[in-house]
Amino acid sequence: MITEMYDKVRKSLFGGHHQNAFLPLLEDRGAIRGPLQGTPEEFSQVLYELTLGELNKRNGTVSYAVMAGKKTDTLKFSDGNLFRIIRAKGLLGEALIVVAPHLQSLDEMLDTQELPLALLVSDALAVRDAYKRVADEYRREQLKAAAEKAGAEIRMTRESRLDAVLETIERSKSRETIMVRGVQNIDALVELGFAPCLVDNPDEWVDAEDVPGLRYRHGGSGVEVLLTGRERFRPIEEPGRLEFVFLVNRSDDDPSAYKRMVRKYRETRKNGTPYSLKELHVDLLALVKYPEELKGRTEEDLGLMADEVEHVIDLRQELDKGILPYEAVFRRDTLTILDHIMKNRTPAGEIRKALDYFEYTGMIDQQYKEELNRQIEAAAPTRAGLEQGIDELLYDKRVKEIVAEVLQKIPKERLTARSITLALTPYVVTLGFGRLVKIRERILQLKTMVRDQQGVPDL
Repeated sequence: MITEMYDKVRKSLFGGHHQNAFLPLLEDRGAIRGPLQGTPEEFSQVLYELTLGELNKRNGTVSYAVMAGKKTDTLKFSDGNLFRIIRAKGLLGEALIVVAPHLQSLDEMLDTQELPLALLVSDALAVRDAYKRVADEYRREQLKAAAEKAGAEIRMTRESRLDAVLETIERSKSRETIMVRGVQNIDALVELGFAPCLVDNPDEWVDAEDVPGLRYRHGGSGVEVLLTGRERFRPIEEPGRLEFVFLVNRSDDDPSAYKRMVRKYRETRKNGTPYSLKELHVDLLALVKYPEELKGRTEEDLGLMADEVEHVIDLRQELDKGILPYEAVFRRDTLTILDHIMKNRTPAGEIRKALDYFEYTGMIDQQYKEELNRQIEAAAPTRAGLEQGIDELLYDKRVKEIVAEVLQKIPKERLTARSITLALTPYVVTLGFGRLVKIRERILQLKTMVRDQQGVPDL
């Protein structure tokens, strides 16, 4: 197991691109087939990681075993791996440490003595100074991390006060994002007059998705503030530490944007029942709870997924080209398009997917797409209306669900280009070009969240 300090110390001691030659001792000892050699500092860092700096205490990972008869020094691991270790000289006379797999004989088993690892460092290898440099660097990093954590705790305490939350909201401008920390502050805002609301599809990239929000009108000035919930996944469980992020819209500094957004706000569900504080809690938690399917995933994993979705999009692109007469669409020859649809009895859902593709590629604009849709529905109103209704029922709010489903299907150890393509293949036929593009956008959005999560101090 490698500590969080490893890379920081490595970069400080050896530079950004230098990998420790003894790293396999930490990652996959069973795969080592030949000798490893490196500097005393490199070996010291790996030994520090294996023992957490406690050379005089027993640990459950490694011990220093001396075979007295042959004066053989070895590292004996609890998983059964055994490595002989010697100090040597390089071509220029510099000190080197060499570690090689060792097969123990029966005589050696009977003539082995375990000693503190401190004796290996100070006596057998004589790398005490190198180990001290490494240990001092770890202590510096630990002190720095402790100071950062203390500073983060102070900031968190300050941000958790209601007066600080209200000051943040008061200073905020339209289209800024703000953070409200803790469920208790959400409740306090509601008690002060912030109304729990549902915001109908604020981003207009996933159909008919309701997002939680808060709406407040200042009694004195009449200024209205809209707070729209945004996703921010962090592995935080305590209710008082949860970080709720909101997009701000104000009626006093960007009236046009405010008017567009306020039409999306409502204090009831679509069936007319009030949107309660309890329901607001549940919906806000869904925006901040770290998804199970993202645990253990890296930025590189999601980048690979996004690349493979592009291949799936290419497959769908070929299908979409053949659904409508390509040349007729290019010329905007509506009569030929309608004739093709009626002769081939093209399903309405497939028509919509193909039009999504042609609009996305810029071959047609939104105005012509809407006019063509009207004429198609007029030519076959019953069939088109029925199939469109079924299509919308099946595919609304599916983008985020599909990405989660694909991630859940593929364990991290089996995340390969082939497994991703196989998991996405069923959606090539059922989803249109436009939605496949949105699936890729969603994966890239999650990739950014995972990247931003790396390096955040654990409070």
